[in-house]
Amino acid sequence: MRLKDKVFGNVGRHSQQQEVEENNRARYTEKDTQEESPSRTQQRQNEKNEIAAEKKRKLIKKLNWIIAGLFVAIICVYCFMIFVNF
Repeated sequence: MRLKDKVFGNVGRHSQQQEVEENNRARYTEKDTQEESPSRTQQRQNEKNEIAAEKKRKLIKKLNWIIAGLFVAIICVYCFMIFVNF
């Protein structure tokens, strides 16, 4: 607000429209800055989520290999029992 507006008050349509435009500009700039650069807390949370997702992928890969190994081991034991007449 200008000094003139403070002294004489908000008179007329022009000053009210100007305030509305300033408020709208302030809202849009706040939204733009929030979308462009997340806060530190949000950045840390995003990093934690990425790390957790990477760990999950590695664990899934390891478990798949373990399951495949156990499947092969069971088949080997079954064949051993059949051919040796255990």
